[in-house]
Amino acid sequence: MKKLLLATALTLITGSAFAADIPPYQEPAPAYQAPASNVTWTGFYAGINLGYGFSGDFDADRGVRLNEASGFTGGVQAGYNMQYDPIVIGLEGSLNYADITDKYDGHKGTYGFNGSITPRIGYAMGDFLPYIKAGLAFGDVEINRFGAKDSQWQVGWTAGFGAEYRVTPEVSVRAEYNYTSYGKDDFDIRSGIVKAGYSGSDIKLGVNYHF
Repeated sequence: MKKLLLATALTLITGSAFAADIPPYQEPAPAYQAPASNVTWTGFYAGINLGYGFSGDFDADRGVRLNEASGFTGGVQAGYNMQYDPIVIGLEGSLNYADITDKYDGHKGTYGFNGSITPRIGYAMGDFLPYIKAGLAFGDVEINRFGAKDSQWQVGWTAGFGAEYRVTPEVSVRAEYNYTSYGKDDFDIRSGIVKAGYSGSDIKLGVNYHF
């Protein structure tokens, strides 16, 4: 009987010591979740842009082949956005100076000062905003024929798409493509009237400040 009691006591003592070495059970840590972005695209913004125009066509008659115009463009833009999560709707205006030209056999076409007023719609993904845009365009087009030249302010349309990214709550960068087209006007140059109108593409990089 004494031996049985002694064995039982030893078993209880060693079992308690072993249990003391086992770490207590702990609930697993919850999976990490990134904090939700508090960026809103609603509000006014303004900025600058710089780009390159290409595939320009002055669409001139009377044998004036000016259909490979290219050159730089740059300017300013400003607008206002309203975000209806995740849809962003806005209106933007721009004023630009371009030197998009083409020369052929004594003829020269130049696309200079221009601007646009374009509604745009985007899909916000936090700091990233892809968008499309389309609206009114206006620009100064000049046709030069053997030193005689005439210029016209033309009105047409423009459409494009792009993407904008907020690098800080106040500053965003963007890249976009635009296509612009005007109707034909009469240019009174040497040897008569030439009908012409500009159309072409551009790619622009820009920076905006959000107020």
